Amino acid sequence: MKQIVIAAVAVLAVVQAWAVSPADFSAVDAKLNACSDQNPNNYGVSNCTMAAKATADQRLNDIYGGLVNALKHPKGPDNARDDSEILKRLIAAERAWIAFRDAECNYQSTVALGGTGEGVAYVTCLYMQTKERVKILTAPDVPQNAR
Repeated sequence: MKQIVIAAVAVLAVVQAWAVSPADFSAVDAKLNACSDQNPNNYGVSNCTMAAKATADQRLNDIYGGLVNALKHPKGPDNARDDSEILKRLIAAERAWIAFRDAECNYQSTVALGGTGEGVAYVTCLYMQTKERVKILTAPDVPQNAR
């Protein structure tokens, strides 16, 4: 009986994990919007957006870490050579993406250049860019998922 309960709990955990895709940010966005509505000044909106960005960062780090780990431990001899090359290119792409994200958000924040909204624009851009990266890395057609 104890084993059945343990198995049922394990199945429930897996089903709950599948219930929301890591790329689904609708709940995070809803929380961000509610928080921003309650804190409509730049300081409040910035804090709300930083909390949403932290969630996006955590998802991105979990996904990226999982990809790296999977590629470091190939599932068979046929994948070993390919996985090594895919890992090398994934790391290079992630480093380039971080540089792009930072430069792009620095540019995007100029909509409020020198004003109190510049920081809000910057952190909002970081959040949007991170959400998009999560979607890209979880897409079914990315190299490590396409096999």
